[in-house]
Amino acid sequence: MNKPYFRLLIIGAGQLGSRHLQGLSKINNDIEIVVVDPNRDALELANNRYEEMPSNSHIHSVDYYQGTLGLVGKFDLAIIATHADIRRKVIETLLDKVQVNYLILEKVVFQSIKDFEDIIQVLLVKKIKAWVNCPRRLYPFFQKIREETLRSDSVKIYVKGSSWGLASNTIHMLDILTFLSGQTKINLDITKLDNEIHKTKRDGFIELGGKLHAETGRGDLLELVDDKKKEILFQLSIEFNGKRLDIDHEQGLISIYLNDTIKSEKPFHMPLQSEMTAGVVGHILENGNSTLTPLNESYLLHRTMLNAFNHHLSGILNKSVTICPIT
Repeated sequence: MNKPYFRLLIIGAGQLGSRHLQGLSKINNDIEIVVVDPNRDALELANNRYEEMPSNSHIHSVDYYQGTLGLVGKFDLAIIATHADIRRKVIETLLDKVQVNYLILEKVVFQSIKDFEDIIQVLLVKKIKAWVNCPRRLYPFFQKIREETLRSDSVKIYVKGSSWGLASNTIHMLDILTFLSGQTKINLDITKLDNEIHKTKRDGFIELGGKLHAETGRGDLLELVDDKKKEILFQLSIEFNGKRLDIDHEQGLISIYLNDTIKSEKPFHMPLQSEMTAGVVGHILENGNSTLTPLNESYLLHRTMLNAFNHHLSGILNKSVTICPIT
């Protein structure tokens, strides 16, 4: 008797969702894929990107829908790649219609702490495992240095650049700080953020600039700088055990310093989402677990971040803010 195919679902077929679909084209499990997005152009983009990939006999069908009305039955795994403002509603609508075993959620997961807590409770009742796609902890580079950073006294991470999306990407940086330090309790200092709300290309979402400082009880540090007034190339440095690693994303290079003396340079590869999805999904389907960040762990980081950003926005707007408009 033939083994049934795994059924996979992607909700949100924009930039990230379409890259997930491309990634699934490389999977080694027998699957059926359903892609949902209300925007016909997004579905066309996803289909075009999928068609660019080599054919794979493990994929038995790819269907595209502009809504969830046609969804029935059970899905083994769903990737929710929508914007943060509608993600709670999308998840609730989905789980009212079908059964799902596993969820992969894009960041920022939710814009409010209440949405987080309510959805965590729903998933607990329905016995659904969920992870947040903060993929840096999947990079071989970070996995390798983690063996050293967990044994070090502390880790210091410095990120600097111009208009690189501090608000929307803080959760990625907090996640890698947690991954490298083993600490989940983090204090944020937002006193040096700009007292200005910056517009983004996406209607209804905002960005922040200035400097953000985070610290763990162990003494690990994270400093994020987004300078909106200068042209600064994106820079990432990590310090531990007398070492400093300067990562040049543009050149794909890591410069390794020991006591401020350069010792070596090595290539650095930042995997694309389309290179990672097949491995992540395949591992979940086969083992029921993932090295992505569990939702409950990411909630602790999101809660700290959302509280801090909402406090900052409340001061700027002179009113109470409980929903943080970032994605």
